Amino acid sequence: MNVPLATAVAAIVHEGFDTFYAEFKRLTREARRWFDSGDWIRLRDLNHERIDLYQHYVSRTCSVLRPITVSRPQDADLWREAHMAYAGAIAGRVDFEVAETFFNAITRKVFRTVGVNHEIEFLDGDFDTRRTVDAPLLYRRLPSTDDPVDVLSAVLSHPRPAFVWRDLSADARWLAERHAAHCERTGVDPRFDAVEVLRSTFVRAPDGYIVARFVRHGSYQPLLVAVQPTPDGMVVDGALFDVDEMLQVFSSTRSYFFVEVDRPSDLVRFLGSLMPQLTDAERYISIAHHRHGKTLIHRELMAHLRQSSDQFVMAPGIPGLVMTVFTLPSYRNVFKVIRDRFDKPGATREGILRSYRDVFRGNRIGRLADTQEFEHLAFSRSRFTADCLAELQSKAAGSIRVDGDEVVVAHLYTEEKMTPLNLYLEQATQPDAVRAIVDYGHAIKELAASDVFAGDLLWKNFGVTRHGRLVLYDYDEICPLLDCRFRSIPKAQTYDDELSDQPYYAVSEYDVFPEEWAPFIVPRDPALRAAFLDHHADLLTAEFWRRKQAAVANGEIDLGLPYAPRG
Repeated sequence: MNVPLATAVAAIVHEGFDTFYAEFKRLTREARRWFDSGDWIRLRDLNHERIDLYQHYVSRTCSVLRPITVSRPQDADLWREAHMAYAGAIAGRVDFEVAETFFNAITRKVFRTVGVNHEIEFLDGDFDTRRTVDAPLLYRRLPSTDDPVDVLSAVLSHPRPAFVWRDLSADARWLAERHAAHCERTGVDPRFDAVEVLRSTFVRAPDGYIVARFVRHGSYQPLLVAVQPTPDGMVVDGALFDVDEMLQVFSSTRSYFFVEVDRPSDLVRFLGSLMPQLTDAERYISIAHHRHGKTLIHRELMAHLRQSSDQFVMAPGIPGLVMTVFTLPSYRNVFKVIRDRFDKPGATREGILRSYRDVFRGNRIGRLADTQEFEHLAFSRSRFTADCLAELQSKAAGSIRVDGDEVVVAHLYTEEKMTPLNLYLEQATQPDAVRAIVDYGHAIKELAASDVFAGDLLWKNFGVTRHGRLVLYDYDEICPLLDCRFRSIPKAQTYDDELSDQPYYAVSEYDVFPEEWAPFIVPRDPALRAAFLDHHADLLTAEFWRRKQAAVANGEIDLGLPYAPRG
């Protein structure tokens, strides 16, 4: 074996990761400056730039490797030796798990790996991430005093770089009052032993947080302090003490956070002490380590398959026109595969890939489902029902192949499992159905306020999350709001025009007629219909949409907040 060559390969991959991660950290540091100045457009652009980094540096590293491995392009022995050399190089790193994933990404490109290459890739357990948290580096422990305002004032003063506050004492007093009111309302003892506050802030457009936890007899209660910039300094805009509220902030339907951290595994563990409902993968993804999060999703899925016995089935709901969707009843995600042929005029595979990529890179504002893209996954054939496998082979043979006892999926997206709105309305109690149909209208409007037109507004394209929130998960026709031309239907000029089953007026590609939507989006049930029209009758008018376009064109993009702001 050519050990010097393997060492050179490992060094090139390590340098590629170092260069990527240095740029990742630079952009993360830069985000605080734009957050403090309230420049949401620059923060949004920074988010796009950071997401694009990974693929750029993986491709660049592969290009650097090509000349020295050209004579041995898929030499397993060489890469086994390179794996060992790389493991030695990263053994002392505090971010080693992220570095492992980068190496795996390179090998998967080189070998076009199907499933997992157990001889070359880093696997779960190669290194132990369960190290003791180095508290002084991650968070500061503030012991309780007789006056909670003093402690909470220290919490607000703790983040680095330090915030310039408009009125620190008033904000600390308000925070203490909110905590006391929460404890009285929920029956929780307001006394605590200490507050442990993270040194880094969590920011994105348009929300930022100081993340901490109350320590009480060895147990934890969340403390999320929502902050907002003003011309006169930072202000506390909200306080969250409940796990369900915190889960809304860290929802996969929102953009990833910018947060500076040296040892990601420690931060993920800290967040897990407050949100055990989230998997490690979900926590890594929330802090923008989405590529390592993908690695963990795959490991979690494989572990789930080993521990379960149910079979993949087609997902419930009306089949999509461009996607076919299957799921495992016992698993938390669904799997979406692009069909070979589309029942939607004008749809192309390239356009669908672009739409999903745009949503992945964009600000999801709590109303767009996050998806993770996978290639060359392998499953046991026995885990598929006959009907499911037949449907997949019929609709997506270009992505699905049976190889002996395995089903190999060339390309798919994973997405949080939701209940399609059309099914939810059939099953829900009337109060829950009313809440859902009203929130459906809010979802459409919030997307529009952030320059997103959902396109196909049918109920089947919106899902109800585990938290009861309406989210768009079908991106077949999604487009920028400003690309559309919203029109009122012209009055018929003749009796024949009124009777015609074809439009009697000219229609161009980007014309949209909101008046036509009523039969499809307004419920027939009297109570649901009344509730929807009471809140959202304006959705059916071109004037509403043109006003939204004018606001967006004037820079009034509303990205929404996942909490009730301070009045």
